[in-house]
Amino acid sequence: MNNAPILIVNEDPDDWELLKEAWKELDFENPLIFYDNGEDVLQYLKNQEEPPFLILCDVNLSKMDGFELKEKILQQDEVKYKGIPFVFWSLIASNRQIKKSYDLGGNGFFLKGNSFEEIKDSLNEIVKYWQKSRVPE
Repeated sequence: MNNAPILIVNEDPDDWELLKEAWKELDFENPLIFYDNGEDVLQYLKNQEEPPFLILCDVNLSKMDGFELKEKILQQDEVKYKGIPFVFWSLIASNRQIKKSYDLGGNGFFLKGNSFEEIKDSLNEIVKYWQKSRVPE
């Protein structure tokens, strides 16, 4: 099982706290690393030999939205071939946003949910799916 970190890209500190609490209850071993902007994620990806297990990215970010981050990852050869699953995870989504996420090669678009239990269930399903799935090295 891949115990590399999971990158959470989300600007809302309240969401961070909910996710930390849900993560404790789910008892997965991967550490969570939180980012509130895409530039820091790109810097992390450039500087790490070992890729993260997964990137969970909110669509709505102020400096660089989730789509722009995914586009920038695709433009960087040293990052795009690391086989990192990139999952869009947002509170709401239009059909246009969902389509765009797949057009950019996103590996899924999930809704977080409105309650702690829904967020925890969504997070659990995403991680369990990627634990069983295989990506190129």
